Amino acid sequence: NATNTVAIILAPTEPYSATESRRIRNFVERGGTVVIADDFGPHSNPLLASIGADARFSRLQLRDEREYYRGPSLPLAPNVTAAPYTQNVSQLTLNGATAVEPGNATPVVTSSELAYLDRNATGSLSAGDELGAYPVVASESIEGGQVITISDPSIFINSMLTQPDNHVFATQLIDTHERAILDYSHAGAQPPLARALVLLRTSPLLQVGGGLATLGVWLLIWRRVREGTVSSAVETLLPVRVLSLLPRWVWDRSKSGQSVELDADALRSELNEKYPDLDEPQLQQVMTAVLSERSRDEHDE
Repeated sequence: NATNTVAIILAPTEPYSATESRRIRNFVERGGTVVIADDFGPHSNPLLASIGADARFSRLQLRDEREYYRGPSLPLAPNVTAAPYTQNVSQLTLNGATAVEPGNATPVVTSSELAYLDRNATGSLSAGDELGAYPVVASESIEGGQVITISDPSIFINSMLTQPDNHVFATQLIDTHERAILDYSHAGAQPPLARALVLLRTSPLLQVGGGLATLGVWLLIWRRVREGTVSSAVETLLPVRVLSLLPRWVWDRSKSGQSVELDADALRSELNEKYPDLDEPQLQQVMTAVLSERSRDEHDE
């Protein structure tokens, strides 16, 4: 059901073909939500145009000499409009971001009024740079669906997820939908979201409203990984090299925020029940990765 699905595209490093773009547009027209997060890349604006979106990325660096995290190139975006995915979000903390040129799209999050686009690439406010509140998140409706543009893909990486209120925002983008798809078929490397937000597993031909999976490698994201059972921790298996990097909050958090008891016997039983095709070496690898991560987290506490 495309209506309850969000597809997330992070900073594509390769262009989307006309056929791929049509499939994404069809997904949106059937009620799906597409999130495109980018900053200075050349491929997102053509994709936005091809799916009928009005917003564009300016591809100029957004700076703020007054409202920032560690420096003007890490500006804060404190102006937040109410939306399902901005509940409890009072600001976003950016890192080397650009701005969204919304066109007819609706700005959802904007910078402070003292921000500017560094048009001359001087690294400081200079002639031609205009102070103002620049959109960094915008939303627009296309047919029955929605396109959300975010002008900083780095808000999804581990180091920025801890900054206000990136974690809440990123999580709610997923939690406001029944399912989410992360497309990194056109990215040059494993997307940082895989390390921080959700458990992932590579999925064959995932059918979402007519074949989005044929665009390339799509990852199925199960939005309930924090519900507090061993089952939820392993509901979407993934390569151990990724699983071992996942932070504890992804797989060891209940609805109440309390830690979940997780031991080897319970984990083995759950894995055997849900994934009977796993051979013993694979089973041991997954168990070792999960339990060793749990042990490291408890030691850190």
